[in-house]
Amino acid sequence: MNDSERNPADPARIAALEHKITRLEKINRALMSRVERSTNSIGDSYSMFVHNLTLQRHVEQQTRELQESNQRLQKALSDLQSAADQMIENEKLAALGSLVAGIAHEVNTPLGISVTAASHLEELTRTLSAHFAAGTMKKSDLAHFIGSGQEAAQIILANLARAENLIQNFKKIAVDQFSENWQTVELESCLKDIVVSLTPRLGKTKTKVSIQCPDTLRINTMPGALSQIFANLVANSLIHGFGEGQEGEIVIAAKVKKRGVVLTYADNGKGIPDKNLGKIFDPFFTTTRGKGGSGLGLHLVYNIVTRSLKGSITVRSKPGEGVKFTLFLPDCALIPDASPATAEER
Repeated sequence: MNDSERNPADPARIAALEHKITRLEKINRALMSRVERSTNSIGDSYSMFVHNLTLQRHVEQQTRELQESNQRLQKALSDLQSAADQMIENEKLAALGSLVAGIAHEVNTPLGISVTAASHLEELTRTLSAHFAAGTMKKSDLAHFIGSGQEAAQIILANLARAENLIQNFKKIAVDQFSENWQTVELESCLKDIVVSLTPRLGKTKTKVSIQCPDTLRINTMPGALSQIFANLVANSLIHGFGEGQEGEIVIAAKVKKRGVVLTYADNGKGIPDKNLGKIFDPFFTTTRGKGGSGLGLHLVYNIVTRSLKGSITVRSKPGEGVKFTLFLPDCALIPDASPATAEER
């Protein structure tokens, strides 16, 4: 066998080999491309994993910070609420202190008159005793003593009765202001007692208060709450509604409505500007800051009406036309019989 037979140069065989080589190269390139794509995919997945992990940690950190901020805000809100409650209690005590000072001033007048009359009676007694001891007492001396003594005694009794009435009224109002007990009261009498307790403050002004209430109306309420409500409303009128020396008028009225009671409080003062009308019940809102206004009076009124008495309160006012507060206290009227008028109200 010659060399050409042992190493045949077969074109077909060479072509077949080249074809296989080309296929292998294509397969290799395809595998390399797949490997590259897989590598890129793994890299992208890893990058996304790292990004997601970083984002998760950031979210967790933000959540912790928000929770801590929320806790701080909750504590701040609680502290603020406690401070507001304390200020409201201080406002109540301040109102009671003002009431005490006013009543003390009012009581001082009848007591002073009583002391003067008692001193005069003592002088009459001493003079008559001296005449009697000297044996010079005449019928006219005795008559003068009897007449002057009776007059002095009447003055003493009348003024002591006035002082006793003031003190008893003060004791009742003072106790009621710090009592949360529900009681059955005659509303007209209760309102009159409240106005009498405000006499020391009203007496320094030209303001007159009138009450329009059925004399038979009895309600179940907290007298102390009513006292605080009207004491603050009157104070609001005197501070904001009436100018110095103005002859103000305040009207407190009551009527039965659907087994509840509608109480209205109206004055003929300056009125409230529209821009302030929606804010008057907000805590710490006042137009006289620095002049004695705390901004808590009407807020206290709102809380007492809506929380303690479970009622509602609205206000209407126009500048120059005074102000009118309307309170509705539900299910408090005691109606013994269903008269035609009462039935209509129901």
